Amino acid sequence: MKVIVIGAGIGGLTLAQALRHNGIDVAVHDRDPRAEATGGYRLHIDDIASGILRRHLPAEPYQALLASSPSRSAQRGISFSDHKLRVLGNVQFPLEEEMLLVGRVPLRVLLTHGLDDAITWGSEYVRHETHDDGTVTAYFKDGTVDHGDLLVGADGSTSKVAAQLAGRPTSEPVGIGGIAGRTPLTPELRAMLPEALETGSVLAVGPDGTGAFITLFDAAAGSAADPRLSRFDEPSAVYWGVNVPLDRLPNARETGVEAAVQTAVDLLRTWAPALRTVVSQADLSTVGTFRYHAADPEAHLTPWSSGTVTALGDAVHAMPPTGGRAAATAIRDADLLATHLADAAKGLTTIPLAVHEYERGLATYAAEAVRVSMIPIVWQKRLRNPLFGLVARAGLAIAAPITNALR
Repeated sequence: MKVIVIGAGIGGLTLAQALRHNGIDVAVHDRDPRAEATGGYRLHIDDIASGILRRHLPAEPYQALLASSPSRSAQRGISFSDHKLRVLGNVQFPLEEEMLLVGRVPLRVLLTHGLDDAITWGSEYVRHETHDDGTVTAYFKDGTVDHGDLLVGADGSTSKVAAQLAGRPTSEPVGIGGIAGRTPLTPELRAMLPEALETGSVLAVGPDGTGAFITLFDAAAGSAADPRLSRFDEPSAVYWGVNVPLDRLPNARETGVEAAVQTAVDLLRTWAPALRTVVSQADLSTVGTFRYHAADPEAHLTPWSSGTVTALGDAVHAMPPTGGRAAATAIRDADLLATHLADAAKGLTTIPLAVHEYERGLATYAAEAVRVSMIPIVWQKRLRNPLFGLVARAGLAIAAPITNALR
């Protein structure tokens, strides 16, 4: 059996590792020139996804992954606040569960461990054809082709593979986008930050349909493993994102990153001064703007007949980053698909039946991940309504001191 994977993101590379672990031949194609050439910030990998990575990665890269993640004492949960960063409530993560908060670049690079012979960088997928014998041919922009027994689209929310399968895009813009970046952590900045960041992340929803997310990475605070094992020397920083309706979202490639940062600062003019300072002092080389997409969680996520082409991750269940679920869900997809393909490789089932079981299985958890991720987006849209926003802000102002008194 040979599996062709389109996209060397978190889901596609996890699938490649899992297939290799099960002795299945895999070829990965990605349009990026190398693993490090990727955007993105820090990813939340939950207990289930962490366990999957532990099973499929060799010990050395997994230990390096642990060393690139903060200790659990620094990521105990997520706090929800108003625009003044007054904590209204929080969700605590069970300390007995394994969890990682790791940069996208370290995770992606570590997932390529041992796959050098399987990945073709700078290879942009164009289309595919299925043949009467069940095999698949993938065609690439440079004129090359690849043949296999199964094609898997792991090419993101605007997936060409899934769109060809479904006959339409599998996700739509949610009407909200983000301006995001990383700000160096200085002693002066640390003194301004809310206490909640010492033990987790903060998600804030403010007036006029604006939201924000901030999380802290302190390299000096310790990691989930011996830091000497880490291959990545990431600097201490505050990672932040400002989410706004699309009509207020600049395009950093067109306006420049300085203008994008200034837009974010202007949008936060009535917010907590600490957040404005974080954004204004951003490392401009890390700033970007993004349009969020989401699949319809009430619809069939894989609206095609199961066969020798399928997809995983954002290609099937795109979701905004506001729930911190996308990477972990893609990892779970990869493990589930690899498990069923291992049965096919042993002759216990066929590839189309293995794909069918995978697609049926992902529906049991992926739709809920999309729903959870959409909750902050729904609140942002509601708060853009002046009347609703006035009532909501009044409620938040009353709830904040009560919540703080009960903590």
